[in-house]
Amino acid sequence: MFVLSCAVLLDALIDAHRKGVTVRIVCDNMKISGSAYKITEAGLDVRVDNSPSMMHHKFMIIDQEILLTGSYNWTASGAAYNRENVFITDEKYVLDQFVGEFEKLWVKFEGSSEIRYEPITSCEVIRNRFVHRSNDKS
Repeated sequence: MFVLSCAVLLDALIDAHRKGVTVRIVCDNMKISGSAYKITEAGLDVRVDNSPSMMHHKFMIIDQEILLTGSYNWTASGAAYNRENVFITDEKYVLDQFVGEFEKLWVKFEGSSEIRYEPITSCEVIRNRFVHRSNDKS
């Protein structure tokens, strides 16, 4: 999850967790820090991408049966103001692709639940993500 700061959605995930539902979150470090306290206090199982690039996925898998994905940012603005889209499906082939991607990320970020609070500017993100990659000839 790229951004998870909408209080209503965050509270719903925490409530589900408290009711015994397994809730696993893979998130981008730069965008989770505002919700970090609430997430860690609730004991949600979180893995954090602390790499210089963005983990920009925006999808949720429910019970290995339903997929929600799209441009929708899980923020108050995303819910109330932005022009966003959400695609919901139970189509097995599509769902399996996202389940596979989630599991890859879950394994990749094993042991990375530390949320770093490092200020970073948009220019730094662009430079790290695009300029360095374009200069890498390997």
